[in-house]
Amino acid sequence: MPIDPKRIALGWPNYIDEATLTGGRWLPTLPLTHLQDARTAVVAKSASLAPEDTQYWITLPKRRRVHALCLYAHNLSSTATIRARVYRDTAGQDLIYDTGRVNAWPITYGLDDVLWGDDNFWNRRLSEDDRQSYTPRAIVAFDDRFIASAVHVEIHDPANLDGAVTLGRALLVDVWQPNYNVNFGIKHGYNSGTEVKTAKDQNRTRYARRITPKRTVTFDLGFLNESEAFLRLHRLQRTEDIVGEILYIYSTDPTPENNARNMVCHQTDLDPLTHSFVANFENGMSLLEIL
Repeated sequence: MPIDPKRIALGWPNYIDEATLTGGRWLPTLPLTHLQDARTAVVAKSASLAPEDTQYWITLPKRRRVHALCLYAHNLSSTATIRARVYRDTAGQDLIYDTGRVNAWPITYGLDDVLWGDDNFWNRRLSEDDRQSYTPRAIVAFDDRFIASAVHVEIHDPANLDGAVTLGRALLVDVWQPNYNVNFGIKHGYNSGTEVKTAKDQNRTRYARRITPKRTVTFDLGFLNESEAFLRLHRLQRTEDIVGEILYIYSTDPTPENNARNMVCHQTDLDPLTHSFVANFENGMSLLEIL
């Protein structure tokens, strides 16, 4: 089934690190295998913008359940598209799903953000002069949860002003949604990290060392059954700890508001499960964005 846009979704584990990456044409000094480096500043760079150069295969060592692909820390332009084809076999002969071309950037602006006469007035998509100020993250959600051995990714970005595609990280994940959505009281915010020092002059002049803020979200999941509590969240804590990547999807609806909330993140705390009442459990989560 497709991911329900009315409930949050959590994607993990990331299978990219165990996969074999092949295809396309990537610079020898910035190879495709850099997608398997968790440091997003370590990028892969294509040799050109030709479609045959900007495609690649993700081949898994064994069949895995996959439900979403995310390209992260990329330089894709506002008109770029991504296509993912999912295969049951490693040879790429048994196709089970094709996303078709989907936009790398979702709708980014609200109606009050664009002016009549702007090139993007009708589609409200990201303008090139604003692109650097947004977290470069492209989420491609599949229409179902597939058992796959390989995924073929095609990137089409002829308008890229850099003359090549760069990718800092990729996530290929399974996705879980709770039977009941998060409790009311969910909090989305920012962790600043900016440091401010005050001089000992008469004006107490402030000097700031600005650091890019990271998004945060904290929420409580209630009315969990025993399977959700121990075979999902308890297992998530064990396997991902406070360092493993999690794809947080507030909603798959491609709205500017959801674009502001969806992110790649990790847990900051491991809250214990609470057996709140008969056959029901609850758990709190605190997530911090990975940049």
